Amino acid sequence: MARAKAKAKATTSTGSTPAPKHDGPIVEEMYFRSDSAYLCMILNRRTDFVRVIDFRAGALPAKRLYIQSVAKQEGVQKVITLVEKDEVSSWTKVGFVREGTIPGFYKRSDGHLCGCVISDKTASPEVDDAGQKLAERTINAGKRLSKDIPESFRGATVTEVDDDDAFKARDAVWKKGEGIGAFDVFGRDAERAYYECTYKKARPNFIMSEYQDCFGHSLIEILRSPADDDEIRALVAGLRQIGDELTERGIVSAFAFGPSDDEMLSAAYLAAGYRKTGLLASGVKIADGRRDAILWTRKLANPAEDE
Repeated sequence: MARAKAKAKATTSTGSTPAPKHDGPIVEEMYFRSDSAYLCMILNRRTDFVRVIDFRAGALPAKRLYIQSVAKQEGVQKVITLVEKDEVSSWTKVGFVREGTIPGFYKRSDGHLCGCVISDKTASPEVDDAGQKLAERTINAGKRLSKDIPESFRGATVTEVDDDDAFKARDAVWKKGEGIGAFDVFGRDAERAYYECTYKKARPNFIMSEYQDCFGHSLIEILRSPADDDEIRALVAGLRQIGDELTERGIVSAFAFGPSDDEMLSAAYLAAGYRKTGLLASGVKIADGRRDAILWTRKLANPAEDE
């Protein structure tokens, strides 16, 4: 099956005053250039989320001002960037918070996730003690739910599907307010694959994999939270198969975001070999509002062993 290419519409700004449109496409690339700064903002209007890709390192207030201006005009609440370790301090100096790590994000080095909850304050709000404890309770409950899932089992069906089928399922689920995976563009010039997963007579669920061969990482998105043990097993089978396929492609790292209070979703990730390597304040949008998000990661390979 031909893999879909992830694309987003691009706009460019060369000054400090952005011109985003509320009635624009769901996902849009916005570029900011100045004499000392050059960055791309991937704006997602469905999830009120922005990923910043910085082409020129440096702790410049102009970056923060531009990002905050766009975010406020668009109603965006959460902004993240993924950078090398030596760039983290530049982003914390302009008000971002280091919220997690993705092992092998750049194949031979880790990606460090810095996030910002947009507000009038200079420093971004962080996950408080109650939020940290909630995430730990969720993970412990997920471990209990996943302990009886064996390394292999029968009865699961995992089928790669066309993007039209995945988007149709996405639209129906989000219309009901059940969506946690948006299946929208996250990176630039990435390939994407979609899978339908079921176990026995469980309601089908869908998983998206967006991967970049050049960097060796893949974002994983699950369309909706599992509702029972059979639906957990369907997702585990899907996540394991996708992991095997990504490994065969040479992808080193897989990562995902999930609500910090979702015990069944956590069980699926844990049973599929993922672990918590971060916690994002207001990281995901759910029907009833924003929630803190667990950063789930799985190291699929170690390139250093091949050298």
